[in-house]
Amino acid sequence: MILFFQQILNGILIGSVYSLMALGLTLIYGILHIPNFAHGNKYMWGAFISLTLVGVFKLNYWLAMILSMIILAGIGLLVERFIYRPLRDQPHINSFIAAIGLLLLLEGVASAIWGGNGSGFPLPTSKP
Repeated sequence: MILFFQQILNGILIGSVYSLMALGLTLIYGILHIPNFAHGNKYMWGAFISLTLVGVFKLNYWLAMILSMIILAGIGLLVERFIYRPLRDQPHINSFIAAIGLLLLLEGVASAIWGGNGSGFPLPTSKP
């Protein structure tokens, strides 16, 4: 019976992540009218930045989460200013190409920095 409730909780958590991603995509497309295909890659970067702050720099878990949000907000601001804003008055195909290019760029840079192997994320309750 406990496994049943655990699966219910897992489903709710995974559904929450999917709904947050969908909300972000809808919000960005609704405001900028640009499909941001790199949205998921920014989530990936946030996880890797948090992992680096916690694992390498030995920061507090919650402080690392807040810092990674601030860093990702800065990256998002740079992407909007230097990639999407100049394409605002261009044909839609240009923004599609830029979004796919940004997706590939973020994937490639993340693979070069953190590698392609998986790693576990330390829990906030675990001791360093």
